[in-house]
Amino acid sequence: MTARSMSEVVAGFTHDVYAVRVVFAVDAHRTSLQPEIERLGAKAVLVLASASQKAVAGALTAAMPGDRVQPLAFTRSRSAAGQISRAYEVAAREQADCLVAVGSGAVIHAAGQAALRAEVPLVALPTSYAGAEFVSPPDTSDTPTPPPDGTGPAAYPSAAASRVVIYDPTLTVGLPDHVTARSAMRALAHGVDVLCTPDASPVAAMMAEEGIRRIADGMPDAILHPHGLVGRSLTQYGAYLTASSLAVTPPGPHRTLCEAVERACGMRPADVRPVVLPHLLAATGPKRPLALARVAEALGCNDAVQGVTDLAHEVGAAQSLRELGMGPDGLDAALEALRRDETAAQGAELEPDVLAAVVENAYHGRTTLRP
Repeated sequence: MTARSMSEVVAGFTHDVYAVRVVFAVDAHRTSLQPEIERLGAKAVLVLASASQKAVAGALTAAMPGDRVQPLAFTRSRSAAGQISRAYEVAAREQADCLVAVGSGAVIHAAGQAALRAEVPLVALPTSYAGAEFVSPPDTSDTPTPPPDGTGPAAYPSAAASRVVIYDPTLTVGLPDHVTARSAMRALAHGVDVLCTPDASPVAAMMAEEGIRRIADGMPDAILHPHGLVGRSLTQYGAYLTASSLAVTPPGPHRTLCEAVERACGMRPADVRPVVLPHLLAATGPKRPLALARVAEALGCNDAVQGVTDLAHEVGAAQSLRELGMGPDGLDAALEALRRDETAAQGAELEPDVLAAVVENAYHGRTTLRP
């Protein structure tokens, strides 16, 4: 047998792994939560749930043995900091040794921060596809802290806090179509971020690409059959892959630029990212053709930018910042904020006027900009 060329040797890489136990199954919130709590050795549990998951949280609380299980309702009228403080105070008062979070990103984020403060494990049961069980919002005080040596991924508290994540597609049944589309497109954007990051490990990139593929396959079915579990399970699995791969990937120019645009727009990142994603890809894609090729392949199309646009249209996701409620004054403010933020455009090697055109096109919902 002829010796193979050294060019075939696997290139060196570094890949971080968080010690998070993942349980994925239909009806897992009923069958797996109690065994996982027992596995953690927890005796006093605080269950934090959103209003829409009140009944689920009540049933879970009632099914847990003993009398040291305390439910805590999450209300959006409070600020994020207020929710975190309240959860921590109740956990400390009740001497909770485990937190359980049932709900969307805001609930899981608040519970994760409270768990970190209380130094207790978190069991997360996501009810959307936003990935908060692994990735914290970029517009909060717990944004990633780079390692001291400047290498490796940032330390995301959501991933650090979650000791167990239980994925159950039945918990996403009843999710409004616009929330399904918005959070799933956000999950897809996580995968794009990883593939567009030069320092992403091949393991993270492989997970991200497969995650995009599963989301693109499952999301339309989840919208078309809202009470079916096939599309929802595929989308949830894809969201897990993209979020967990993003959590171990250092921020690259594309991701930094996306987050700068989100901050400038002054709106919910989960709303903004799906709208601006195809426009940013069109503007920055020529600098990373291999990444765009992988995104296109995962989407099952020839053009990544058009593929993202078509998928968003198919599932009814917002196509412009105007649809999200941004007015002319908001657009002007966003453009001014981006003009002041020179580092984002420079890091992505974009001219300021190109970045401004990206935001203007996203505002109007125009055809994506091609350099």
